[in-house]
Amino acid sequence: MTKWTHNGLAHDLAEHLRQNTARFVWEDMQLGPAGSPRPDVYAVPFSFSKFCPIVYECKISVSDFRADVTKGKYISYLPFASGVVFAVPEGLIKKTDLPTGCGLMIRGENGWRTVKGPTMNAVDNLPRDAWIKLLIDGIQRESNRTEIKTRQGYIWFTEKELAKRHGDEVAQLVVQAYLSAEWLRDASAKREAAREEIIRETEEEKKRRWEALERSTGRLNDAQMELASALGLPDDATIPQLTRAICEARNRLAGDSEIQRFRNLFRYLERTIADGNEPLPGEHSA
Repeated sequence: MTKWTHNGLAHDLAEHLRQNTARFVWEDMQLGPAGSPRPDVYAVPFSFSKFCPIVYECKISVSDFRADVTKGKYISYLPFASGVVFAVPEGLIKKTDLPTGCGLMIRGENGWRTVKGPTMNAVDNLPRDAWIKLLIDGIQRESNRTEIKTRQGYIWFTEKELAKRHGDEVAQLVVQAYLSAEWLRDASAKREAAREEIIRETEEEKKRRWEALERSTGRLNDAQMELASALGLPDDATIPQLTRAICEARNRLAGDSEIQRFRNLFRYLERTIADGNEPLPGEHSA
């Protein structure tokens, strides 16, 4: 029985969908900016009248499946999909293990088969960020994938021609060299794309944190709002506005002659009280 890796199972499912259904199919495609859902396989049909994208979640262990179900991870896909389907190796789970409304596909030795279809929900449209992601990243991925298939077709043709001229052994050696070069190019391109996405996500996260910090530092707490109201500021006053109002009020008080007169009077009273607290002559010896 085939021992599947997670990425291997997802890619195998994606190829099955591409070859047997009329749909755009993407693997590991994040549906928006950093933090957005990232289904293992995402499929959108070639249809103007029936817009029903499907999310496929691939699982190769029962513990991973149960953890996702417990967390409700599959629910985060519902704004982007008419249905959610779990895709697993044969024998991993049964349809009775599925969350309500989810479908199940099984990968056996002879290929994929559907055990249970998902409950389909209407999705009128996708969020704006998801469309932008599909247009920018999705089309580029599809273009790269098509280019790779074209190159692989050329390699197959080269193998057959070499086999005619020099025999199968030499042909296989040359083809292995071709495939190794293709693999290195593709791996380098994937690493570069991953690096660029990490940089882009880091910048977006930094921007969001800075905006959140500005919003939090710009708001007043209850005590500050009471002080702002006493100083005649509006309800939506910010901390810089409150600070400026306090400074202006302090300057006005410092320049008010009546306030200065009261301050001098208080100082005189403080000195008089202090003198009155001094012990009288002979009081210590009493």
